[in-house]
Amino acid sequence: MGTAQRKMIPREHGAYAELLFPIATVFLGGSPTTSTWLLAIGAIAVFLANEPLLVLFGQRGNRMQREESDRAKRALLVFLLVAFCAGVAGLLLATVAVQYAVGIPLPLGGGLIMLAMQGLERSMVGEVLAAATLSSIAIPLGLSSGLGLAPTLAVALIWLVTSLLGTAAVRLTVARTKAKSDEALARTRFKRLLLILACLAVIVVGVAAPYGSRIGLWVLAAAVPVAVVVLTMAILQPTARRLRFMGWTLVAANLCSLIAVVTTLKIIQNFDAVEPTLPFPMF
Repeated sequence: MGTAQRKMIPREHGAYAELLFPIATVFLGGSPTTSTWLLAIGAIAVFLANEPLLVLFGQRGNRMQREESDRAKRALLVFLLVAFCAGVAGLLLATVAVQYAVGIPLPLGGGLIMLAMQGLERSMVGEVLAAATLSSIAIPLGLSSGLGLAPTLAVALIWLVTSLLGTAAVRLTVARTKAKSDEALARTRFKRLLLILACLAVIVVGVAAPYGSRIGLWVLAAAVPVAVVVLTMAILQPTARRLRFMGWTLVAANLCSLIAVVTTLKIIQNFDAVEPTLPFPMF
C-alpha cells in the first residue's frame, strides 16, 4: 500500500496481536458460523477505524490532521459502514446469548475510544482497557462458534492475562531504563516483584487446570508459555535495546499459547461428543 494509505492503519503493532489471537483461537478451535464471520469482520473494521478517528481528533499531530483529514474522513466512513453492516447482519443471525454477549466488548470499546481521543491510549489505564476490550471479543465469537460458556470465558481470560503480562514486561523495561533516582528504582523493583508473583500465580493455575473437575477450564493451561517467558524477562531484566527481541519472543510465546488453546478446545469438543455414549461418568 502507498504511504498515504498506511497512515490510515493503526500503528500500535501489539494491538494487532491482541485482536487477532482471540479471533484466530475461536475460528481454529470452534465451528464458526456465518454470524461468527460477520461479527469478526465488524470487530476488525471497528479496530481499523481507530486510526482515522485519531487523525481527525489531532492525536497524530496537527500537521497530520490538517493534511490528511479528508482521507481520514473517507477511511473512517468506509470502516464504520463495514462495521455497522457486518455487525448488524451478524447479530440478526446470532442467538440471543450471542446478542447479549456483544454487550461486553461494546461498552469497553466505547471507553477505549474516549481515552484514545484524549491521547491516553498508551497510558497504563488505556493499555489495560485495550487488552480487556480486544480479548472480550472472543466471548460473542466463541458462543456463536459453538464453544461452551466455560471454554469461551477461559479463552477470553487467557488472552487478557497474556496481554497484560506482555504489556507489563515492556512497561517495566522502559521504566527501569528511565529510572534515575533511588525512589524511581525502588518503584521499578517493587513492580518487578509484583510481575514475578503474577507470573508464578498464572503458572500455578495453568499447571493445576488439567487436574480440575471442569474439563472446560483446561484451556487455562495455555497461558503458561507466555507466563514463563515474561517471568524469564523479569528475572533477567533486559535493557530497552532488547525491546524488539522481547516483542518477537512474546509473539512466539503467544503462538505456543494459541496452539495449546486450539488443541485443548478440540479435545473438549471430542470429549463432549463421546461423553454421552460412555456407560459411566468421567467427571
